Amino acid sequence: MPILRAVSAVLVAAAGVVTATVCSAPVWAGGPGGMVETGVVSRAVGSGVRDGMLVGFSASGPTNEAASAAVIAVCQNAGAEQCSSDEVTNDVFCVVSVGADNGSGIVSGGAGPTVEAARDDAFRNVGRANLTLDPNARVLASSCP
Repeated sequence: MPILRAVSAVLVAAAGVVTATVCSAPVWAGGPGGMVETGVVSRAVGSGVRDGMLVGFSASGPTNEAASAAVIAVCQNAGAEQCSSDEVTNDVFCVVSVGADNGSGIVSGGAGPTVEAARDDAFRNVGRANLTLDPNARVLASSCP
């Protein structure tokens, strides 16, 4: 099944949705301002298809590139196919992966100060890709600082 990438949108075949659990990295309380104890500063969310269902994943890494690669690896290790990194940030924004439950398989990523704002951004991103995301599309995965 082909994957169509445009802006932050990904076209995948899917029948349902599962939400991933997100964990955040601890901050070193005694360290200098802005220091993260683990070196993890970027967070990514992504999606894939497992057992005919659209599923979401989250991961982190020391850079945006590493976080994007990590979310794809988490997806693949979970047995999903057509894995993608839908949104990544190293900023103080929430990131989300939003997927349609209507069988269209359209997924988009977004970022914002809250999960709701990030979801709205995902809808703007899919619109910029000249695609339409079902208004009832759900957040597949999210990660907030």
